[in-house]
Amino acid sequence: MKRAIRRPHATVTALHARVLARLTGAAEARRSERFFADQGRVVAALVGLSVLGSAAVAAGPFILRHLIDTSLPTGRVRDLAVPVLLLCAVLVFESTVLSVRMALIARLGGVVSVRIRQTVNAHLQRLPFAFFPRSQQGEVMTVMSSDVLAAQNAISATVQAVICRLADIVVGTVVVFVLDWRLSGAVMVFAPATLVIIRSGRRRLAALSQRQREFDGQLMSQVADTSSVSGALHVRLFDRVDYERERFDAAGAELLAAAREQARLTSRVRFLVNLGIVATMTAVVTLGAWLVSSDRTTLGTVAALGGALLVSFGPLSSAVDLRSELAGAGASFRRIFALLDVPEDEARVLAAGSPAAVAVPRARAAPAPAPASGVGLAPVGLELMLDDVWFAYDQAVPGPARAAGAAPHEYPGPDDPSWNLRGVTLRVAAGTTTAVVGASGAGKSTIAYLASGVHRPQRGRVLLGGVPLDAIPPARLHAAIGVVPQDPHLFHDTIAANLRYGRLDATDDELRAALDAASLSALLDRLPEGLATRVGARGYRLSGGERQRLAIARVLLQSPQVLVLDEATSALDTLSEAAVRSALDRLAVGRTCLVIAHRLSTVIDADRIHVMDHGRVVEDGTHRDLLADGGAYARLYRPSTV
Repeated sequence: MKRAIRRPHATVTALHARVLARLTGAAEARRSERFFADQGRVVAALVGLSVLGSAAVAAGPFILRHLIDTSLPTGRVRDLAVPVLLLCAVLVFESTVLSVRMALIARLGGVVSVRIRQTVNAHLQRLPFAFFPRSQQGEVMTVMSSDVLAAQNAISATVQAVICRLADIVVGTVVVFVLDWRLSGAVMVFAPATLVIIRSGRRRLAALSQRQREFDGQLMSQVADTSSVSGALHVRLFDRVDYERERFDAAGAELLAAAREQARLTSRVRFLVNLGIVATMTAVVTLGAWLVSSDRTTLGTVAALGGALLVSFGPLSSAVDLRSELAGAGASFRRIFALLDVPEDEARVLAAGSPAAVAVPRARAAPAPAPASGVGLAPVGLELMLDDVWFAYDQAVPGPARAAGAAPHEYPGPDDPSWNLRGVTLRVAAGTTTAVVGASGAGKSTIAYLASGVHRPQRGRVLLGGVPLDAIPPARLHAAIGVVPQDPHLFHDTIAANLRYGRLDATDDELRAALDAASLSALLDRLPEGLATRVGARGYRLSGGERQRLAIARVLLQSPQVLVLDEATSALDTLSEAAVRSALDRLAVGRTCLVIAHRLSTVIDADRIHVMDHGRVVEDGTHRDLLADGGAYARLYRPSTV
């Protein structure tokens, strides 16, 4: 029974989606039904209110005809009172219906806007990391801002201008025929031409709107690049302020030219539409005057018919602006669904949702930090292994960004230069420290990305505790592996919020203990707001060493079983490096550690050292053994110690 009741609302919603797709000229607009599929009752209420409002409007011309033809000739006040009061009542009722209708439209638009943003954001969080280095931040921001707003306006405008105004047009046309069929014939001569004019500008408006969206995305991308902390710093370091201004002005000029062309086309079409309306009204008035003079109709009928024409043709005048707005919305829908069509991290989705997902051994809960050392017992480490791993960044990019001509799961041959890693086998025994060294571009950081599960290999396997990473639920995987990168990201938030990224339920006492273990107690002492201090964009209120130690404290709270250090001290001065090294030594106790190192002096004590060259492991062994062999490691080590 409930399903039968809901079916009409679902039908109304589906009809709305089809009309939207038809008007925007975008096949993707039909897919927008997912954002308002449960709003059928609201849309149905809007249709019902439109019918009521149109019925009230339909009564107006007949009341006006009675007033002119019957009441005015008598000259009696009591004969005028009833039709005048009726007209006032019709206007009040129509205004009430309009206000309720606008409130429902605003509600529908708000729901749609929030849901699109929620859907896009959730999709972005599930995309593989490989998507982000290849995408422009400004394009994503454009989708989340102007494109979402255009889609929201289109859905609301479709209800307002199509579903609601269509009732006014239909009712007005019926009223015209009922009042006088001869005058309605004059309307039918001119009305089709007006509709043809509106339709003729649709494709050009759509093309111009697409150009505007593209230029807008370029501007947003430039702003995102140059207004970030690192971008703004480099603009000033190279004194490129004028260059960036000129580049922005040039792109803005392109956007302005497209906007002007669209405005010219819109104004031209609107002029022709208004010209058609004026011609229609002139024909009706002229014919009506002749009919009145020959006693074939009444003055009230002509006046009433003019009012009905205003109801019918009024929406057509604003339909030109609606066409322009909806044409732009078509481009926005295409951009939104192009982003939503980028494949998600399939391995991550399957691992999270599969009942057969394998769990790795859990870490023991770390006890409260001891006051003396600031660090509790570390969890039991797990073995980490890369087994015949092949990886290419170009093949890691999902969907449309994938290299041209490369079919899914079809990768280049072993001799292709696009491979960043070639058959790497590397084992980090539980509780030991293994270092990966090599020249720049050898593939060291790529190993860190693979070991931490950020990227997945195209061939071979990465295993944690003997379990492939693909089979481990994401939450469990990233709880087991902690990463301290060379340039850790700090959010524009408080110290406490940045630390709790390691463990969301950490108490303030645990945060302070982690800071103490990372040799950052002095930082809190000099900050008047303590843990509530905001670190600034990317943590630029802190020094490089402080940012690095804050990242270490965050990983301490995470309490991982495996620790990946990606050149965590290479960019620090001697004093900062010493403080960070001390914090890292505390963090590494009892854990499985994979150290990506540029300075070979920092990995002398590693249990095992692997030397990378052009994506391959060319040597491995202890520091002493590798030096004795006199190979690649020895050649790297000697210059570094000069």
